[in-house]
Amino acid sequence: MIQVAQFAGPTRRLALGWLLLALGSLGLSALFAIALVVARTPLFGLGGGTFRTALVLHVDLAVVVWFLSMAAGIWVLAVGRAGLIGWAGLGLAALGVTTMVVSPPLIGGIPVLANYVPLLDSAAYFGAMAAFALGVILMAGRAVIVKPDAEPWRLAAWLAALVALIAAVQLLWAFGSASGAKSLLTLDDRLWPVGHTLQYVHVLLLMAAWSVLAEGQSVSRGLLPALMIVTALPALASLGATFLHPMGSVEQRVAFTTLMRWTSWPPAVVYGLVLLKGLLGRRAFWREPESAALLLSILLFFAGCLLGATIRGESTAVPAHYHGTVGAVTLAYLVWGQRLLSALGLPAADRPRLAWLPLIYGLGIALLVAGLGWWGGQDVPRKVAHAELLGQGVPYFLAMGLAGLGGLLALGAVLVHVGLLFRRLAQGPRVDVRPFALGLTLLLLVGGGWLLGGVDGNLYRGGSLAGHVAERKGAEIEARFQQGVIMLHARQYEHALAAFHRVLELAPEMPEAHVNIGYALLGMRKYAAARDFFDAATELRNDQINAYYGLAVALEGTGDVAGALGAMRTYLHRTASDDPYRRKAEAAVWEWEEKLRLQREKK
Repeated sequence: MIQVAQFAGPTRRLALGWLLLALGSLGLSALFAIALVVARTPLFGLGGGTFRTALVLHVDLAVVVWFLSMAAGIWVLAVGRAGLIGWAGLGLAALGVTTMVVSPPLIGGIPVLANYVPLLDSAAYFGAMAAFALGVILMAGRAVIVKPDAEPWRLAAWLAALVALIAAVQLLWAFGSASGAKSLLTLDDRLWPVGHTLQYVHVLLLMAAWSVLAEGQSVSRGLLPALMIVTALPALASLGATFLHPMGSVEQRVAFTTLMRWTSWPPAVVYGLVLLKGLLGRRAFWREPESAALLLSILLFFAGCLLGATIRGESTAVPAHYHGTVGAVTLAYLVWGQRLLSALGLPAADRPRLAWLPLIYGLGIALLVAGLGWWGGQDVPRKVAHAELLGQGVPYFLAMGLAGLGGLLALGAVLVHVGLLFRRLAQGPRVDVRPFALGLTLLLLVGGGWLLGGVDGNLYRGGSLAGHVAERKGAEIEARFQQGVIMLHARQYEHALAAFHRVLELAPEMPEAHVNIGYALLGMRKYAAARDFFDAATELRNDQINAYYGLAVALEGTGDVAGALGAMRTYLHRTASDDPYRRKAEAAVWEWEEKLRLQREKK
């Protein structure tokens, strides 16, 4: 347990500064998340521009800034001293976060929805993220030169700092390499290695938080350190995947995906199962807020891992997966953060029942994950506002309601938690903040989304900016399309789907993208879904010949032999005599005609 007497005044102030930056960013991310809820709600009818701008700020503040600022605060406590480098790191990070928040209304920028770290396409926003990253790297560098002691959370902090420096090397390689081929890479290609490696940082510190919250539970002395070391080791292997494979290549993406899929979660799951056994063996543990929150954090992590194993394509099952794991880390941090702030001298909460706020957040995230998972089962695409979805039925709206209820419950808990924190910091008069929080939430629901929509709409107007947007959009379409083709030929169908879905987000009426999604779905034996994409391609372009061939194969897969025969005849009628697939098509026509003839004779 961390005691105030352990640290000198400057160390306490520096650690407190990082923790307040973390919690303040979490509160701001909740405000932008409200805009996401508004954009997903049919009543308000906000478009995709609003949704994507809010999504960038929400993800960056809720995952990048919140998580890494908490990590930096923990590293300060692990080092045990402040120093000039420590204060420089906090100053850079605070400057970066401030610039990020003011960028949309004052500077502008087009949303770029890269995985892990979405950005606004402006020099100011890129500079803000770079300043924040440099601040965090400075703190990780300080932490890694201090030898860890036997205390589990300190060992986890040291290992997490080492992994963070590995991610920093990958970041420098992604943007600093002089290779000419890098000019064709997308932002997502460059951040793919870094985003995957940072997951090991978060898992290590999640285990650290669990170890603090589970004080007093019997765990084998050598088990937890061994699990932490096993968690960190794959990050070293990620350096090999960074340098041995060309950046943005299928091989590199598959290497990182496989590495994270099989190595990032098992040690935490093992530790979670040990803690779960201890918790369930205690009587009435659910009456203790910290124990109940620990249990829910473990269960959310388990749910996120299970949902991750079910992901097929770019549906809302993807955010269901990462909201489960991210929610597990956030819940553990909220409870651990309360302990740390009290240990650093912040006045204690004036109402004991407010200790249950993190648990309310966790319950809200559980509902959100359930709703998004339900959506994913209906193949609802992610990164798309509700106003852009058509033809959805009652199950969709029920799932949307469940996710919306959970999201608002979690957001309300975060807003109240952060509001009370800063009131405690100011030591102002005792005021019931619940009416204020409710009023603020309603105000943002009605006016905040409209304001973001107006700001975001301004980003897309203007002649020179429109030309810049068109140029960047065309470059990303070309890069994503080529990436999808490579993955399709390599039979990496899920990665191909991700690439071509991104193409359709940027160019929804591109028949070639519909065709290639259809062939990827054929490779996954999803014939009905493939049929729909081939149909869409022929409607968009009547002479899209390869769509008829794919449509025939898809129809055969669904059992519609007559339809398959008609589609393949159309293909033969339209294709050239020297087409390499013509002989195969003629054989298929003969086979299907014979099958239909035998069926007629049996009747």
